[in-house]
Amino acid sequence: MLNKYYQAVQITNLQKAICHLVKGTAKVITPDWTTHSFEDWIKISQFHNGNGSEGRFIRSPSVTLLIPDAIYLPFYESLPQSEVIFSRQNLFLRDKFTCQYCGKILKNPKERTIDHIIPKSRGGKTVWSNVVLCCKKCNLKKGDKTPEEAGLKLLKLPKAPRWQALILEEFPKHKRDKWKVFLNFAGIFSEP
Repeated sequence: MLNKYYQAVQITNLQKAICHLVKGTAKVITPDWTTHSFEDWIKISQFHNGNGSEGRFIRSPSVTLLIPDAIYLPFYESLPQSEVIFSRQNLFLRDKFTCQYCGKILKNPKERTIDHIIPKSRGGKTVWSNVVLCCKKCNLKKGDKTPEEAGLKLLKLPKAPRWQALILEEFPKHKRDKWKVFLNFAGIFSEP
């Protein structure tokens, strides 16, 4: 979703996007910066559906709708979040689902633990700079010690992530090409 200043503010699901379109609080926006009302989008969808165009559609008894890649909220003035809220999911995204001691990618949620570099029992806080994603094996080895005491070394020093970096982690890779123009405009993604 883009705010009235054309800045990417969040990723939403299809149901919420369609609700915004139906209520008139959003418009579909295409990579050429053209905006379309819900009524216009229905006509565009009928044209694409009738011509056998590629694209994903949702269907109801009365309407076939081309799934929009982006919506624009012309009345939404809030700016993108600048600080990332500390949460388990955001920590996993920051650390790329990788143990920060051994480098193992933790695909199975049951393998993931959160480690306090300075243990809580020693006054360590639950803040971005003191917490990392860790596999169970490394967490057991570390226990109530610092990494140095346990003979472990961090792959990188933890710090608070930038909101833009997390958006890219969460952003579906297959949509990046269509969204590239919006992400570039917001300063989130740029060509090398």
